[in-house]
Amino acid sequence: MLYVLYRSGKGIAKTGKIISLPGFMAIIVYTLNEGLRFGRGIDYNLYGMSYEELERTGESDWDISFQYIARILINWDIPWQGYVLFMSFVFILAALILLKNCREVLPYALPFFVLFSISETENMVRWYLGFSFIMIGLGYLLGEGRNKKTKFLLFSLFACTFHLALLPLPLAFFLLSLRKKPLLSPIWTLFLYFAIVLFFQTDFMLRFVELVNILSLTLGESSERLAHYGDRAEYWLTGGFAGTEEHSALPPKSELLFLCCLVLVGYQIIKRKGQNYVFSYNIFIVGFLVYPLARQIELLVRFDQPFMFFRAIVLASILTDVFVRKVVRVNPLAYLLSMLIILNMGRHIIVKPFMGNSGHYLYVWDSKGKNYQSMYDMWIDDMLDADTKKRRQKKLDDYE
Repeated sequence: MLYVLYRSGKGIAKTGKIISLPGFMAIIVYTLNEGLRFGRGIDYNLYGMSYEELERTGESDWDISFQYIARILINWDIPWQGYVLFMSFVFILAALILLKNCREVLPYALPFFVLFSISETENMVRWYLGFSFIMIGLGYLLGEGRNKKTKFLLFSLFACTFHLALLPLPLAFFLLSLRKKPLLSPIWTLFLYFAIVLFFQTDFMLRFVELVNILSLTLGESSERLAHYGDRAEYWLTGGFAGTEEHSALPPKSELLFLCCLVLVGYQIIKRKGQNYVFSYNIFIVGFLVYPLARQIELLVRFDQPFMFFRAIVLASILTDVFVRKVVRVNPLAYLLSMLIILNMGRHIIVKPFMGNSGHYLYVWDSKGKNYQSMYDMWIDDMLDADTKKRRQKKLDDYE
């Protein structure tokens, strides 16, 4: 799939047209590969069970657009997997509309964007169906033509009818689009990042518990899900990773080196490129600074992930200008280190599916004898097992 996306990106970069053979190839290969997946992620299976419940009872507490699309599909006797196909189609189309504004790096940006978003979009299906429409709006906002802001506003408002909590994202994106220069120098970015790692305590979030409770009481009648968050506000604001392990603010060393490389080298690259690249870098920087918080507070994860997707454009810019076209010269040692860090991170991403539970990577033809409940139970058990192993290792480390 990634190779087809690379080839499609090259074709679209030449013509600037999504409605073309390369565009159709990208849409088809992604829609089929992701739309025919089965049981991937806790939310995927929960929504699958809720879809079947809606089919049986006609009752649902989903936000209006997500719910009524489901009702239409159910009236046409289309199962949950058909909805998954539809969501995959919308996401890749939205990604193409957005990334077309970075044609110079599109051959690399498209597969990287898909790679960096794939585990999240496979799981949090409703969130990313809504976010797809924000991406379409961003595509208009960053592009040329009339009424750009109006189109962005309309698509963003429509996105929120799939998941009301999406509302802060388009507001943040719009404000960042007004910035013409990088938000911070790399030194300040890294200084703030490690300051957050060292000094932030999750107990700080307790001061927002009352605010969440007030919102849940105010809007709870129209949103049972918001009421659910209000009932467990302290849990969600200070952790919430399924009630299991404590997460470190720092990611694994290979990922941390990779992100620092993007911050440092990416800054040198985007300064000489257009406004859309500066915007993408700034989006990534915000995601990078929030990342240590999101690693400790699950409720922040879904807000931070979309910002981190834009590291695909930063990475694509580095590969294009430094390693492929070689139009930007960097220190030979920095060149070598950057290459090794990027290759090492790529190795980790590629081998991950082969090192984990094969049940995490099923397609519909692998679903015989399985259902959404059994797949949900498998994911929960795997999370608990992983937590137990980490706790045991921590005890061993402390003992040594």
